[in-house]
Amino acid sequence: MAYRVVLAETAKGDADQIYDWVVERAPIRGPEWFEELMDCLYSLEKLPNRCPLAREATEARRELRCLLFGNRKHAYRILYEIDEVRQTVWILHIRHAALCDLTPDHLSAPLP
Repeated sequence: MAYRVVLAETAKGDADQIYDWVVERAPIRGPEWFEELMDCLYSLEKLPNRCPLAREATEARRELRCLLFGNRKHAYRILYEIDEVRQTVWILHIRHAALCDLTPDHLSAPLP
């Protein structure tokens, strides 16, 4: 059975900022690249447990997982949680891999 993928408000904000930044710098290729990022997010509909726990998981005391998109200096970390009861993947944040890890206070609220 496929999981439902839902973006938290924080992830939507992250996605909007990433889109603006990418399209400003690459008006032709940017929208296509962003679509690939979104396809990567929605690939979590199948086998969301395939990704490892995020580095933030231990300190946050939550089963946060991390999906990587891109490569080298253009890599992004997609932080998410899985609600097995609702068969839902909650995308919490989309962050450039070069950014510092989030502290528990800066993570989205736990699943509703």
